[in-house]
Amino acid sequence: MTTSMERETNIEPKKKKYQIDYFTRESITEKISRDSQPDTYYYIMVVLSCTVATYGLLSNSTAVIIGAMLIAPLMNPILGSGLALITGNNPLLRVTIKAEFIGAVLAVALSTFLTLLLPVSDLTSEVLSRTSPTLIDLIIALTSGAAGAYAICYRAGATLPGVAIATALMPPLCVVGITLAKQEYHLAGGALLLFIANMVAINVIAMIIFQFAGFNTSLMAHYLNLDTSKEKGPILSRLVDRKIIYPILLLVIVSIPLILLLKTSIESDQREKIIRNTLEDGLAVMAPDAAINSLNFTRDDTTFLINVDLHSAQIILPEDIRKLENSLEYKLTAPVQIVADISMIQRVNNEGATDGYKSLLPESNPEVVEVVELKTSTPEEIIAQVVNEKLQLIDGTLNDFSFAYQQGTGTYNVLLAVTSEESLDTAFIRTLETILEEELKRKVIVTLAPVKIEDLESIEDTE
Repeated sequence: MTTSMERETNIEPKKKKYQIDYFTRESITEKISRDSQPDTYYYIMVVLSCTVATYGLLSNSTAVIIGAMLIAPLMNPILGSGLALITGNNPLLRVTIKAEFIGAVLAVALSTFLTLLLPVSDLTSEVLSRTSPTLIDLIIALTSGAAGAYAICYRAGATLPGVAIATALMPPLCVVGITLAKQEYHLAGGALLLFIANMVAINVIAMIIFQFAGFNTSLMAHYLNLDTSKEKGPILSRLVDRKIIYPILLLVIVSIPLILLLKTSIESDQREKIIRNTLEDGLAVMAPDAAINSLNFTRDDTTFLINVDLHSAQIILPEDIRKLENSLEYKLTAPVQIVADISMIQRVNNEGATDGYKSLLPESNPEVVEVVELKTSTPEEIIAQVVNEKLQLIDGTLNDFSFAYQQGTGTYNVLLAVTSEESLDTAFIRTLETILEEELKRKVIVTLAPVKIEDLESIEDTE
């Protein structure tokens, strides 16, 4: 009769130092298979963790959400599917796929129902933070999934609670349900992408860790080139035959939108930094006591719409706002519209006070002045106004300009003669074109004929 030790010797090659022994692998396989079963306990824990997570998200409670992560059972079937794929255990693979799919659908459906049952007017920051995943979230899932699989293999799962918190599988599913209930479908798509990215990343990295630990049958060893057989086909064919290629390919596909979203997030952060720094520099000149409380911006087809909340001890006038817009248009190369909510403050010390309210009070003999807003209407006035505003930023002077309107293409061709101490770059030209296109509602092509100060001086000397 063949002993278990003999069976181990026949099944696998000589164990390497970092690989765990046969009996430990059998014990781990049995435990993961048991924990991955979609039984009554599993569904009850899905319902309970989903309920806790949903109301934690709606109440914006981080502590409650962490509690839901700890009791959510979704990690086990994902690790189980990784083990099933690396060992070729098709029955276990079918069980884990069933558990993952039914658990995810149940969580989304239940969170949708709970949100409709207790409607909340606004989406909280905890909800919104899970609707815009990036490549960073994928990297977190890969590293935490590796920690979970490694802990199972070498330390009996000691760090799994921390892994459950790091990967956050249940909250994204609940956010999908919440946003579906709110009919915010684009946000639901972002949350679903976060869950899929986490699930795929954990699955793939678990396969790598399990293989590293020695989880492979004799058939899998042949597929992974670990045996001494000479019958070795192309590696891609073996990947396809054993179906390992599919989770890896899915991981690559999921990475693409995450990379794009990360790029968009970085660009948004850079623009916000430009906007904030430009506003702070401008306010330091026109209202030194002013400070920015909050700032947000959006962008439509062409224009940046900036909402800023300020407090100031000095009056900030519309012409001051226009100066800020002018500076930002040069930095962002696009039209800018600022709406500022300004809270007047009184700055006091033991020697005196700065009171912005005094300037709002009527004087003893007020002089009534009718303010007439001058609205430019002709192309000449619009071109002159826009160009002069932008030249103020670089100490340039508009000497003359001409323009021609081409009716066939609907294009204004503008030729500018300006005086400047330095050459004007393409970014400046693009800024002029963008602002003029917004004002003239036509395509604009700007050509600069710069007149340098040295040229003017030589002409004067000749005369």
